Amino acid sequence: MDDSELKEILLALVKPNQNHLTLPSNVKGWSEQSDEPVCYWSGITCDPIDNSLIGLNLGNGFWTETLLGMSQTDEDDTAHTRHYQDRLLHYEEIKDLYLHKNRKTLDSIHTRKQRNLQKGEAAAGPTFPSALGKIKTLRFINLSANQIQGPIPKSITDLPNLEIFDVTKNDIIGTFPDFQSDSLMVLDISKNRFYGAIPKHLFGHPEIGDDTAPYLKSIVKFDISHNGFNYTIPLNGDSGFYDKEAQTETVLKNLQYFDLGYNLLTGTIPNNIGNFASLQGLFLENNRLVGTIPKVLYRGSGIGANPLPLVQLFLQGNMLSGTLPSGLAQLPNLKELYVDGNKLTGTIAPAICNKGLNEVFVNDEADHDLCDNVVCPANSISFEGVAPCTRCEEDGSDFRRYLGQRDKECRPKLSEVEILDLFFDHTHGEEWLDQRYFWEAGSPACQRPGIECSDSGKVTSIRLPSLGLRGPLMSELGFLSELHSLDLSDNFITGFVPSEFRFVDKLIDFDIKGNELQGGIPVLLCITEGINSNGVGPKGTNFDLLYSCDNIACARGTYSDFGHAIVPTEEDADGSQCVPCYDDEAQFFIGRDSCTDISIGMLQFRQDDIRHVAVYTTLALFTSAFIIHLVIMARRRKKYVLSENEDSSSQHQDPFPLQRQDSPLSVEDDEYEEYSDDDWTAADSETGTLAKKEGRDYSAIELADILPTIA
Repeated sequence: MDDSELKEILLALVKPNQNHLTLPSNVKGWSEQSDEPVCYWSGITCDPIDNSLIGLNLGNGFWTETLLGMSQTDEDDTAHTRHYQDRLLHYEEIKDLYLHKNRKTLDSIHTRKQRNLQKGEAAAGPTFPSALGKIKTLRFINLSANQIQGPIPKSITDLPNLEIFDVTKNDIIGTFPDFQSDSLMVLDISKNRFYGAIPKHLFGHPEIGDDTAPYLKSIVKFDISHNGFNYTIPLNGDSGFYDKEAQTETVLKNLQYFDLGYNLLTGTIPNNIGNFASLQGLFLENNRLVGTIPKVLYRGSGIGANPLPLVQLFLQGNMLSGTLPSGLAQLPNLKELYVDGNKLTGTIAPAICNKGLNEVFVNDEADHDLCDNVVCPANSISFEGVAPCTRCEEDGSDFRRYLGQRDKECRPKLSEVEILDLFFDHTHGEEWLDQRYFWEAGSPACQRPGIECSDSGKVTSIRLPSLGLRGPLMSELGFLSELHSLDLSDNFITGFVPSEFRFVDKLIDFDIKGNELQGGIPVLLCITEGINSNGVGPKGTNFDLLYSCDNIACARGTYSDFGHAIVPTEEDADGSQCVPCYDDEAQFFIGRDSCTDISIGMLQFRQDDIRHVAVYTTLALFTSAFIIHLVIMARRRKKYVLSENEDSSSQHQDPFPLQRQDSPLSVEDDEYEEYSDDDWTAADSETGTLAKKEGRDYSAIELADILPTIA
């Protein structure tokens, strides 16, 4: 591509203000009147050997603010954001690789952005310049903080030589972009409006047969934080970095920065993160993750593995449970560890406290326990969950049993009446379908419809099925110590299953089927005996059936008639298991007790597929019937002709009698429509495939030598 063609493409970026804006004197090029070659323009980098354009560095608002004259507004950093001291670590060995992390409290802008992601709401700004896709030699693109709106064009994701793609702090909307370059080292799409699931095949998966996405084989920085990605992190089980030719899992040796923070991700922290042998920064904060902190973070993955070289580990603001593993002290390079705002119990191991963690963020000069720098202990509060921590009085409050509680004041222990009042308000009790269940605030708990109590006046049962309850499943219900039965089935309960129910020792019946609950079941709840007969079964029962999250509620994408699995009651019995379902509700929610798809024997068919087959079959039958009708009519016509010949034969003898024809009628191809599977496209399947490409090895190249200076 010659200089004039490049100039035409680049000037299109500034065409709106080409005749109305005087560029600063230090800006070279970017006008029709400029005689400077494109390679000398500000923000342009060319290959020193062949002068091909390889880099576009218009980040930090240079494109919109300097070249287009637009006022720069960063919504994340203005009125909607509450500023706190950054949790930022500068190390020379990671500075060139962008390895830094600003920690900000989850606030209204994050929550509001998630609600608006799929609505397409975005500030006024330019769309992504698709014409850049014509420059096939581009190796790095930096368009950060330019108010770009709309999707990333396919012409950009198809660029074959991309090594750096940085579009952070824009208003780009869409699902996860599918890049084709096998050279990508830096992918930063953070602080935009992306939504949907992280593709299952992104990291490779044996069920699909794909290997790792080509560009991930050389990736160093992977940052998709501050977006609206949901569902789970697709690294669980035997998925992840899969090489289908070798039938084994491989390791992304170069990955150093992995940031999925501030999204809507659910599920657990995948064990396969232990495969990231070079990982220095892991950021999963402010999602909806459940389960425990996996040991692979400090043990690595595989026989003889070493602890990960983590410098920063951000896990705060999730729903993680269990204890804080003392093994984290084994991480030799760890400088920052944040776990506040979860549901961790127990104490902090002295070995972790003595590492002197979080000194960059915690600047409190007052004399306090070093452990407070990591996370505030139970029965204490702090606005940030770390020092300075305020101890509370010992009053048995259930709210303060967790480490790192973020609160402004020590909340007192709630009575059962207060818990039920909160539940009534949170589930819009005034709008329940049966007003006979109306609960007067402050009324005795045992006199309320749907409530049963023990002789001592403790709540033992809550049964409110099919009443139109809507709102979150309150964690405070887990503070009802004598509760043994909870039936909230067939309502519109949303949110997630709280891990607090594991503290209710007597809970036996737990029915949440037919609601709109998302995420997974907390791991510690899955191993709690007694709930829906979980862990209770005859000798010899398969352990995976005996203790299973499915016994609490069927996972997303599955269903059973009960909304959960049933543990076998007799030896060698199968019980009732959750089976796959492909309808929309089952794909979104847990605890489904019905499936609109159709099962025949052990096979299950999607309704849409059955509908398509029914249409095709009906058309085929109609076409066949029409052809048969034509054949019959033709044969009747022939019999009529033969009859006429026979009638006339007595008058005119023919020496050559008429012979029977083998094909009385020839039907042209265009007289009927033929249906086949050729119309099927990859869009009809949830598991498409990626073209396998050879990965390029950059392990012998210093990344700092080839990365441009990007502010």
